[in-house]
Amino acid sequence: MPDRLRARGALAALLLLTAMPPLAAAPDGSGSAQALQKGREAVGGGDGIAGEVELRRALDGGAPEAEVSALLGEAYLQQGDLAAARHWLEPGNFAADQRERGFHMLARLELADGNFDEALAAFEKALAVRGGTAEIWVDIGRMRYGNGQQHQALAASLEALKHGADDPRALQFRGQLVRDSRGLAAALPWFERGLKAAPDDAGLLGDYAATLGELGRTKDMLRVTRRMIELDGGNPQPFFLQAVLAARAGNYTLARRLLWRTEDKLDGQPAAMLLEGILEMQSGNWALAVQALDELARRQPENMQALNLFGRALLENGNAREVLDRFVPLADRPDASPYVLTLVGRAHEVLGDRLAAAPYLDRAAAVRRPGVSPLPVGEAGELAIFRWGDDPGRPDVAVARIRKFLAAGDAAAAASLANGLAEYYSDSSDVQVIVGDVALARGDAAAALTSYRAASLVRMPFSLVEKMAAAFRLSGQDRAARALVGDYLSQHPRDGAATRLLGGMMAESGDWRRAGALFGHAAALREVGRDPWLHGMIARAAIERGDRQLALDEGMKAYRMQRANGETVRILGRILQQAGRNDEARALFAKAGKIQGAEPG
Repeated sequence: MPDRLRARGALAALLLLTAMPPLAAAPDGSGSAQALQKGREAVGGGDGIAGEVELRRALDGGAPEAEVSALLGEAYLQQGDLAAARHWLEPGNFAADQRERGFHMLARLELADGNFDEALAAFEKALAVRGGTAEIWVDIGRMRYGNGQQHQALAASLEALKHGADDPRALQFRGQLVRDSRGLAAALPWFERGLKAAPDDAGLLGDYAATLGELGRTKDMLRVTRRMIELDGGNPQPFFLQAVLAARAGNYTLARRLLWRTEDKLDGQPAAMLLEGILEMQSGNWALAVQALDELARRQPENMQALNLFGRALLENGNAREVLDRFVPLADRPDASPYVLTLVGRAHEVLGDRLAAAPYLDRAAAVRRPGVSPLPVGEAGELAIFRWGDDPGRPDVAVARIRKFLAAGDAAAAASLANGLAEYYSDSSDVQVIVGDVALARGDAAAALTSYRAASLVRMPFSLVEKMAAAFRLSGQDRAARALVGDYLSQHPRDGAATRLLGGMMAESGDWRRAGALFGHAAALREVGRDPWLHGMIARAAIERGDRQLALDEGMKAYRMQRANGETVRILGRILQQAGRNDEARALFAKAGKIQGAEPG
């Protein structure tokens, strides 16, 4: 806790103490018991300052330290005073009926200090009392999840529900895990069930509102966030969620005003950093956008949205040299995205080196469909999945070696290393994805699917959906691949990448009606941005359906965005040919024929 807040808390406690008449211990101890009960109620309500005052009164009135230590330690934890909390919790001097609570609070203290082994030992002592509570099992689950033991976290969430079927924290944690593994729509009933038990719970309301927003249920989301503001006008989350909603609608002025109302309480949180960067970009404040996105890109090198926005902000701010320093390693990979390739090409152009720019821009203009990139790459081309310090086996180092083996064509060595990693980190869904990636790279679709399915029980982001779809298609199960992506899209209807992928699958199967609807939906999502491939596919779908005007409009959009893309040029040629503009069509077919890799119309 910042010093000024700690000082403020101490001052408030002092004022409360000086405002009260001295408490003399009653002969029968009733004053001490009353203070202890008030302290217990204050701490239970989350008011650590009031709890501290009452509990110290209980001590002064003769209450044994063993009766107070667990509660007083919890009161200091609520205030963020870890040193004072340790004074009361670390000795383990708890009365018999306070041992469970005391060791639970000690576990929370150790987690706050980053002492995972000590936290686990404290949790074990708390569980030894009577098997734990829902709240204890939720904390255990969150610890395991953060420590890379995602499958154990899943088991802990189920254990929490056994100990408290209507416990708000247990239902919230379960809802969060369901959201990660099964999707947004599947998570809603868990949050709704939690809100039935605790209608004004801020954590549940926040998760419920965020999930509604991601599902596109904006009216419901606004209703929930307004309720959150009624309950606590100082809570920054509802204002942030409303700011995200405004930004998605293109009302950046309103989004900025709402973000201001968070009063910097969300500073340092990735989602807030991303939104701040986007708003600065929309205002043309490129230097501020760079500042906001640089730290995010460093902390989350696997977050390609943040990385792409950071690159654009750098280029617009005149930092072309830094663009090359940061992005050339990514652009030189064979699976580099058109965005990164274009970014590097434009940076070379800004520096006056058109010769160096040409290969990157040519690659960016090549026909490209949504694809799969196993083993995610972070800053400077390094693999970035784990940040687990110096654990034995060093997953970050192991993953880098796996990729080098694959690049050298030594799939057997890559598989051996991946399987060893999986044996050591058997409860990690991240490692299961890596094992699946190696199997997919070796062409073993069945083994890849086995690992991917195990990982999806805990977490199923779209990147995993892409890989599972690729494994299905590699084994000839195209229908299963379409069903998988369709199921994901039903749970995440605003996911533009999933919409594009399913649209491409429908186009390949000849279902141009559904493909056109999906491509149109993807284009309407602001998250997708300018995408010549997408507009070209909308044009193709319109051609197949006989909608010549839409085909012409979308074909021209795609062509203006990427005039050197042979597929885009050829699509526009077909559109003009159907419209009877044969001379223009022949010129475009000739141009397409000159572009490497394109087939004349």
